[in-house]
Amino acid sequence: MSESNRQPWLKWENIEKFLGQKLPVNAKEKGQSLLDNMSWVENYVQDVLKKSMPRLHGEGTLNEEPSIEVFETHEHVIAQIKLSKEEDPRALQVFVKSNLIKLTGFLKGGNKFIKLPVLVNPKTARASYKARTLQIQIRKRDQKESYHEAYIRF
Repeated sequence: MSESNRQPWLKWENIEKFLGQKLPVNAKEKGQSLLDNMSWVENYVQDVLKKSMPRLHGEGTLNEEPSIEVFETHEHVIAQIKLSKEEDPRALQVFVKSNLIKLTGFLKGGNKFIKLPVLVNPKTARASYKARTLQIQIRKRDQKESYHEAYIRF
């Protein structure tokens, strides 16, 4: 009994039927078993993914969300937002609360919210834009908060 009769799932026809489409021709070299050379699989999967991923404006670029990185120094919280080429940085607005940053003015509309890891003083926020990166630096609230007397009214 031949090897292909013992393992019918190794037949190219059965695999193509299961996948619902034809496999690449170079994978079907004569005398080659499916398991002998699997190098074609990576290219095949990449092609399928490229065909199934959504496109932006028909340019062939993937629809990107801005990448956001937030980190702390001893005295500041810094948020860096990497914007896509299509975004207009002059249309953006930055609003800062003690625990949150709100970004508005994106092309797709809507707002982006960035939760801050510690409480900050919103009045100290400084935003700058350079090389498609919006950087927002905010001073942390003083950890040594003193008591404030609330006077009792009679």
